Amino acid sequence: MLKFLLFFVISINIFSYTSVSPLYFDERIDEKGGYKEYTLSNATNRVLGYKIYFEPKTTNKDMSKWVDYYPKALTLNPGESKKVKVLITSPKNTKSGEYLSNMCIKEVETPKERVKNIRLLTNLKIELAGYVGNIKTKVEVSKAALIGSKLNLVLKNVGEKREKLEIYLKGKKEKYYIDSARLFINGSKNISKDISEILKKERNLELYIYNRKGELVFKKRIT
Repeated sequence: MLKFLLFFVISINIFSYTSVSPLYFDERIDEKGGYKEYTLSNATNRVLGYKIYFEPKTTNKDMSKWVDYYPKALTLNPGESKKVKVLITSPKNTKSGEYLSNMCIKEVETPKERVKNIRLLTNLKIELAGYVGNIKTKVEVSKAALIGSKLNLVLKNVGEKREKLEIYLKGKKEKYYIDSARLFINGSKNISKDISEILKKERNLELYIYNRKGELVFKKRIT
């Protein structure tokens, strides 16, 4: 489950709404480093200001000191969106594994917004994960079978980094999207999907599972 922490600080006016996308990093950070852009959007009718910073996680695999990002602060007019560019590069000889940091997006008062009404300021903390080394996706799939018209299976991430997985069924006619799963290390997900519409068109089906890079990591015939 995505660790998304939402904190509030008492301030002035009304509650603000902040949209941030994406809510993950999941890039390799050694060699040339990992890069991602985050879009902040203001869906309110007010001017919003933000301070952006990174803080360490309570773990010995912290990457907060390896982050380069821009801008450090920004202002959004009503309906406006802006990007925050993030590059994370691990030092040479860093041990293989997954590393973490919190990306913090703290709302601050703008001069135009200093009014007398009480409001809450938003402080978002998004856990970002990067990894060092040529770590391959490792997933265990158990109890994969058809029970009546339901496809049942259990996915478990047994690798060294978190994974985003996409599940498909492939028949003779086409490939059918079933579900997705984002799994932390040792995380698991039970999937049970009614595929009666697919079974009207297909009988010989294979289960295909791909990682975020589109690589096939599991394949099995389903009967």
